[in-house]
This record gives sequence, C-alpha cells and structure tokens, in this order.
Amino acid sequence: MKYALGIECSNPSTRGGSRGEVALAKITRGGLGFVDSLELSEDARGSDGLMGAVDTLCLKHEITPADLARIAVSVGPGGYTALRVSVTVAKVLATVVGCGVVAVPSAAVAGVGLVGCDALVALASKNGKAHCTRVVDGQRTELGVIGADELVGVGAKVLVGDGFVPKELVEAASKSGMEFRTIELTGRACLEASVGMEEIAPEALGVLYAREPDAVTQWRALHG
Repeated sequence: MKYALGIECSNPSTRGGSRGEVALAKITRGGLGFVDSLELSEDARGSDGLMGAVDTLCLKHEITPADLARIAVSVGPGGYTALRVSVTVAKVLATVVGCGVVAVPSAAVAGVGLVGCDALVALASKNGKAHCTRVVDGQRTELGVIGADELVGVGAKVLVGDGFVPKELVEAASKSGMEFRTIELTGRACLEASVGMEEIAPEALGVLYAREPDAVTQWRALHG
C-alpha cells in the first residue's frame, strides 16, 4: 500500500491555536482514501515542528518513508515564513523518499469546502488589501492583490477569509450583499485538492507569494 502526505501550513492565521496540519491518505485506483490527520501545536515552529508532526503521524500508522509515494503541499499565497518552511520540508522529504510532489494553491485547498458556491478567497492580507482568488465550483480565477474598490465589481456571493481580512474588504463585501465566511484550510483538504494535479520534481517546487517579501522591498529601497 502506498500513501500520500498532505502538508497545509500556508496560513497559520486560519488555524486558531494550531500552526497547520499534516494528513495521510491511501493511494487507490479511484483516488485517495483518507487515513488520519494531525494538527501542529502553537509551539511547533519551523521545520523541526513540521517534521516532528509528520514523523508522529507516520509512526502512529506504521508508515515508513518507503510507503510514501506522493506529497501534496499548500504553496500559497500565505505567510512568508510558513510557506518557506512547508515547501522546504516537502522538497527534502520528496528528495529523500524519491517521490513526486504536488504544488497545491492555497485557494484550491479552501475551494474543497466551497462546493456549489461562488466565492472570493482572500489570503495574505496586508495594508487594507488581500490576495484574492474567485472560486466557482472548483474553478479558480486569480485576481491578485485587490482592495475594497476592486472587490465591488467581482460579483462573487461569498467572501472567505481569516480574522485578518481588512475591515475595508469586509465592509465592501457586506454592501455588495456578499456573505462573509471564516476560511478553513486543512491537510485533508490539501490532499483532496491535489487529486488530478500534476506531480513535479522536488527541485521544481516553488512558493506562490502574494507580494514581494518585505526584506526584498527594503533591500531594493536601500540599494536600488
């Protein structure tokens, strides 16, 4: 029996007291059969915390590295450090195990819980704006970083985001008749979203950043 590992740590702000979640599923002819998941505690920081959670979950179900045939990881947009850690761990694991990886956009992870809904998924909020993706029956249209003025004409029925969605966006959504829902990102949803997505080599795995990292912006300002 071969297994798939799901890693969803892209947006810790959506997790409450958890920093993310890892999940396991059996790979079957029909897709994936969910086995179990494990949340990362608030204290589980960095690559050591994530690797520890993966190890704990695999040991619980007596799964060895050789049993892993696929790793799905949520690649953003989201928190800069969280994404960097997630992608690095996925790369290292896939390289050591010798399996392929699947880069799953975080909006696709959110979309698993939005079946039959015309939603606008808001991630990586900052300075009154958020990176938004419209999700309609699993089909995604990336709108990029937008503010309240641009949200009005989108036409979605639901705004989905975490507790840090700018109040300007929430107010604009309310005026447009949009419902607001709290986002849910789980390891299981990451696995489900990965079904049908192409596997890539570990070295090709990258991060979907909402905007240029602050460190790069500051360096550019100082040095041109």
